Amino acid sequence: MKEILAVTTFNEEGMNLYGQRFIDSFAKNVDKNIRLKVYAEDCSPVNPDAKQILILDQKENLPKLLKFKEKWKDVPKANGECPRPKDRPMDNHKKFKWDAIRFSNKVYAVFDACETATDWCVWIDADTYVHSKWSFLEFSEQLPETSWITYVGRGKAGKSWPECGFYGLNMKDNICKNFIKEFERYYEDADNGIFLLKEWHDSFVFGHILNEFSLKHKNIHDYSSNLHIRANRTGGGGHPLINSDLGRWIDHMKGDRKRLGKSAKSDIIVPRTESYWR
Repeated sequence: MKEILAVTTFNEEGMNLYGQRFIDSFAKNVDKNIRLKVYAEDCSPVNPDAKQILILDQKENLPKLLKFKEKWKDVPKANGECPRPKDRPMDNHKKFKWDAIRFSNKVYAVFDACETATDWCVWIDADTYVHSKWSFLEFSEQLPETSWITYVGRGKAGKSWPECGFYGLNMKDNICKNFIKEFERYYEDADNGIFLLKEWHDSFVFGHILNEFSLKHKNIHDYSSNLHIRANRTGGGGHPLINSDLGRWIDHMKGDRKRLGKSAKSDIIVPRTESYWR
């Protein structure tokens, strides 16, 4: 049986809004052989199953993250200010695209978890809800051994960044290890990494590096590869995760859906038979 280690992170506001609900649903519905590592930022979530879920203090366990935040905390471009507003007049208000500090929490949690994962390390956004029972076999089938990475793209016509609410890293594959090493370098050497890109939220950085690696290493698994999803000029691309096979077990409350607690019926573009979606 291969080892599957899931990882997530959230702060106190996130814990109250969605994080506690996520880890409760994980403990209730995900096979007990799949473990979850939670990096809690200045908060104390209740652990529903200490045998399955490990909750760590972010500040005590992610020294590289703290160093990154300290270095860039007072630099506007790393905190949501568009560095070239004249070149991006339609995007100036979209601070998330340049909020490197905000999204560094996520990537450094992944980097750290990968150091101890032996088979698969799986990132799951904390604004996710596991709505149905998810067996080990079903979960494992979403992580094919023939692939060095799995991720949620934007469907057949998708040209924007991936939807990084869920992705799997095959730690037994050297290509994957090199990908993670390069991913981390983009943050550790940010002036020669993320800040050379057009945007530096984690999904854009992830997608940029993935595109470079996929030119030579084609054995990747895109959960959205069979989907026809609407796209728009600036990114977006609908809601691919819940319309992929992953929607059989999880809902992802990205954006304003966090406060609603569930994705909208209008987000569904494929037939869903699970009771949760009815």
